[in-house]
Amino acid sequence: MTLCLICVFSFNVNAQQGKWAGTVKYQLTWTGGSAGAGLPTESEVKIFENKTKYVDMRLGATVLTDAEKKTVTMMFDFSQIPVEDVAGKWFVKDKLEDSVISKFQYNFTGNTKQIANKNAKEVVVSYDNNGVQESETIWVSDEFGPLMDISNYPGLKALPLEYKMEFGEDVSCTFTAVEFIEGKVKRTDVLLESDYDELTMEEFQEKMNVLMEAIGGGSSDDDI
Repeated sequence: MTLCLICVFSFNVNAQQGKWAGTVKYQLTWTGGSAGAGLPTESEVKIFENKTKYVDMRLGATVLTDAEKKTVTMMFDFSQIPVEDVAGKWFVKDKLEDSVISKFQYNFTGNTKQIANKNAKEVVVSYDNNGVQESETIWVSDEFGPLMDISNYPGLKALPLEYKMEFGEDVSCTFTAVEFIEGKVKRTDVLLESDYDELTMEEFQEKMNVLMEAIGGGSSDDDI
């Protein structure tokens, strides 16, 4: 009996927010446009306590988040780009301000369903989009992941399990968690790699402008 209680207690400790380590895999369902032809069908987020690591498909960057420090670090590997002053490995670090978090409101409706064999809670997200009030419905878990979401839903004290992202005017993608792999992620797996050099956002934008001009695309001021 004592051994069973220890096992149950250990599981609860490992599963609580801010303490869990592992990988969450998502299935991607595309709508609009060519309905995902040639686009990725899965993605994953590595989690170690309050830190995460994932690939942002829109930016082509590896993203690191830290819920305790409220920081987002974007890593760009341009080492194979044959353009002077652009080739290299760069990172841009930003801190999420409270003024951004305050633009989002999260209403837990009380509705639940099972996602990836986990108890998911329905949340209505309301936010200010350049003066226009908008809302969407997502499903989350407040048993796993960091104490706060930094990347997609600033200030959300839960881990998104099902949500939609827009890619252009008529293409969207629904992310749905399909598997939780506990463990096998260490703190060092979600830290900034040592061979990346830091740039300010302005410096990075300058490099993107040089790159766009080199390939004949003009300025990229509206892309970042």
